[in-house]
Amino acid sequence: MHKLENSLLNILRQSNVKSLLVAISGGADSVALLCGCVRIAPRLGLRVEAVNCNFHLRGKESDRDSEFTARLCNALNVRLHAIDYNVESYLKAHPGSSTEMACRELRYADFFRIIMEENIERIAVAHNADDDIETMILNMLRGSGARGLRGMDLDNGKVIRPLLGITRTEIESYLSVIDQDFITDSSNLSSDYRRNFIRREVLPLLESRWHGARKSLSKTVAIMKEENEIIETHYRKQLECLCPDANTMLVYAEGVTLGTIVRFIEKYGGNSEIAKEIFEARDKEFKERIWKLSERYYAVLERDILIITDMDKEETEPEFLWSEIGMTPEMMAEIKSNRNHNIVYLPHDNDEYIIRHPKTGDKISPLGMKGKRLVSDIISDAKLSNKAKAGVRVLVREKDGEIIWVTGLKRSRHDLIPENAPLCFKLEFII
Repeated sequence: MHKLENSLLNILRQSNVKSLLVAISGGADSVALLCGCVRIAPRLGLRVEAVNCNFHLRGKESDRDSEFTARLCNALNVRLHAIDYNVESYLKAHPGSSTEMACRELRYADFFRIIMEENIERIAVAHNADDDIETMILNMLRGSGARGLRGMDLDNGKVIRPLLGITRTEIESYLSVIDQDFITDSSNLSSDYRRNFIRREVLPLLESRWHGARKSLSKTVAIMKEENEIIETHYRKQLECLCPDANTMLVYAEGVTLGTIVRFIEKYGGNSEIAKEIFEARDKEFKERIWKLSERYYAVLERDILIITDMDKEETEPEFLWSEIGMTPEMMAEIKSNRNHNIVYLPHDNDEYIIRHPKTGDKISPLGMKGKRLVSDIISDAKLSNKAKAGVRVLVREKDGEIIWVTGLKRSRHDLIPENAPLCFKLEFII
């Protein structure tokens, strides 16, 4: 058995995968992956289907590649999901996206759709050992940390890359052994793309000076994959201590690094650039900052915490109930003994007050204390959940902007009920 098939057999057996959707372009890598999977399928009881994407970016050449994959799948008796795209229309609807990004988003959206509809366990893509080296170099040039230098994941639970341990030379050797032809994409012959530049110019130059450079770089990638597991375990444990809940991080705590913030925000669409801005913002004079992580999520830096806000969850507007009450000695005693911060008694009716969201810099003169306190500090000290924080409002005296009440948390020493008042107004915060 050829090394490629033996490697495929071991990896798929270890992953316990029984069904694959193989992404095939017609190039050497994907053709070798599909042929290898079909040849070992009987030994694993493996169900194999294929998917081909025609982005129509290279005119007749794009159609040639799709026609080739159709013939190959027919010869191998493999079901093919053929998909055509209008990338130009997608780019118009998604300004800011590059062609490369658009193609990736389009194809993976359909890959995931197909495996859901057809009950397939994994998407198999044909990245090989050389691709892994190129990815490491690209990530290094982007300023990536250990995770970027580890290259690509072998199996993330949805996408599997069974050829990561196989070189491009070994792939071409395998295709020669099984007498299988393939298509050469003309765009791969150009150095205009960054990955092609590394593949066609940088790596050959390194090999000319350091014999065995590819082998050494491949070994480095393998070591980084192992060491990254240790690093990620550290960050997982750190985040368990720093995150009171899934959407909140104690960003000023001891030991917080740029890497900590990256790992906290990435699952919401954040990246290392945003994490760097958040990390640096901690050392600046307090000012609430907001970063857009994705179409759905925002990160908000408060005085000592970083909060993720989900824009898809509609904020429920809290309810308030006003009522007029006649004063009696018993009523006055009840008012003075009131410890329910969801109720406030006032000398004026609702025409004198405004209820609004807290603003940066808001201060209240708390009852029983001297001076003023920032409302943001009061909210932060209360250790509220994100949902509870979103529901907090302040009651403001309209004539001068004095804050009289922070709902559910604190009452001001202003606007207390006079002893001889004939009546008062009760305002209740309905949770």
